[in-house]
Amino acid sequence: MSNMAYAYQQEVFHKGLNKYKIVKADSPYELNEKVRALKAQWEEQWQKKLERETKLKNAEEGLKYASEQTKEAENVQYRIDNLLINSLGCEKFDFNVLKDYSKFDERKPYPPKQKDYSRQPLRSDEVFNPQPPFWVKISKKKREEFVKENDARYSKAYELWRKEADCIDEENKMRQNVYNNLVDEWQNRKDNFYKQQEEKNNEVDTFKGKFLNGDTEAIENYFDVILARAEIPFYYDRNVDIEYIKESKNLIIDLYLPTKEDMPTLKSLSYVKSKSEYKEAYFSESQMKKKYDDFIYQMVLQTLYLVFNSSGEIVDSIVLNGRVSTVDKSTGKHIEPYVLSINVNKENFEDLNLQSIDAKAWFKSSKGVSAATFANVTAVAPIVQMQKEDKRFIEGYSVVNDIDDSMNLATMDWQDFENLIREIFEKEFNSTGGEVKITQASRDGGVDAVAFDPDPIRGGKIVIQAKRYTNVVGVSAVRDLYGTVMNEGAIKGILVTTSNYGNDAYEFAKGKPLTLMNGANLLYLLERHGHRAKIDLNEAKKFFAEQK
Repeated sequence: MSNMAYAYQQEVFHKGLNKYKIVKADSPYELNEKVRALKAQWEEQWQKKLERETKLKNAEEGLKYASEQTKEAENVQYRIDNLLINSLGCEKFDFNVLKDYSKFDERKPYPPKQKDYSRQPLRSDEVFNPQPPFWVKISKKKREEFVKENDARYSKAYELWRKEADCIDEENKMRQNVYNNLVDEWQNRKDNFYKQQEEKNNEVDTFKGKFLNGDTEAIENYFDVILARAEIPFYYDRNVDIEYIKESKNLIIDLYLPTKEDMPTLKSLSYVKSKSEYKEAYFSESQMKKKYDDFIYQMVLQTLYLVFNSSGEIVDSIVLNGRVSTVDKSTGKHIEPYVLSINVNKENFEDLNLQSIDAKAWFKSSKGVSAATFANVTAVAPIVQMQKEDKRFIEGYSVVNDIDDSMNLATMDWQDFENLIREIFEKEFNSTGGEVKITQASRDGGVDAVAFDPDPIRGGKIVIQAKRYTNVVGVSAVRDLYGTVMNEGAIKGILVTTSNYGNDAYEFAKGKPLTLMNGANLLYLLERHGHRAKIDLNEAKKFFAEQK
């Protein structure tokens, strides 16, 4: 799998902590695990922050809180010191843990309360049947008029009541319609919830089936999930890239390790009554360096144990490459160098007594490669490196056979130029069994091609950048190439241009695994493989000026 591009990603927010992160992974299952772990870690931080602020105001509560936090810090450090032992005896992975069995917990909308009518007026109501005055009683005509007036009063009252009732009926009907729509929407959400849940669970079953049938991608995703679920006592931006070689049953793992700065350093927390404040005590720098080294070696054994313990007959050996994502303090640039590498056979690993092992001593005796200490971030060459499945690679096309000594390379289409560079280096490396692949055209100054030199001693990954320039290439391009070499874990970087380099570029490249090839070098390389061309920078400048 590629260690440069991830197929799945999700944005994660925490409003209280004002934190935001894009979580990336190679599979949806690994992504779910990483998102779950990050959310849990942020929520735990948030609850601790609220608790700390609340209890700071009360001395008794402050003392209690400080004691609790000290115990928690001690527990974290205990888990760091005993990472491997705490990982032993874990249950075998069950695919069902990836399934979603949750219930749709949104409550169904409550039916609307129907508005009642006011009491219907009746002709027999007392208000419509008042006692007639004496002078009405003695006159038949007056009595009839009196009755008619009461009939009219009743009719008017009834008409008003009827209109009010009609309005209430309309309002109740509208409420019912709104309710029915809310129920329909709720039902749709519920149906979609269970439909998506079923689809997800079916995907897990499909994933399991592919895994059992030996599908390479499914096997890689399987171990992605296994390692994403590894218990680490603290959170860091943990990523893992895996390549499975079916023929040899070999698993190549690029594991991103924590940096020393990721490690928790809190030893204890005390409450100062006189100042109503907390005071932290931390481990010293030398103590943390020792802890960090020991933790990394334990992580190596933990990773191997988790994979072998869950591999059945699928994996016979593992190449584990550890790398860190950090900043080169000498340049301020981001780097991701490899800091350790080891090749382990399953049969030999199963003979180990992991309960009593010294992780560092085992690593050295097993011919693992690393610097004396991990704290200094010293790059090492991986024993075996995943390379050829990089998702950036695309099919190249032939260019070299179409050029002759009338072709000015400095005016070539930039994509044609990149393919030309790929072709000529492919000819160069083919003699030693090497291979050259071109990456997707991006024009972003990144990797244009990657060469794979199979020599077991001097070989490895070589990144190639092509610059179809008409001006002098400055030091910034060379710095970028060096950063790419470190970031890719490559053994060398080659920068090829149609122009020349400035003195600052050559000065920067001194002592570094960099080769700077100018236009003359490129023409010589072409001639060596039977092709002729020309480079005329003045002609190229004029050509591009006319294109504007």
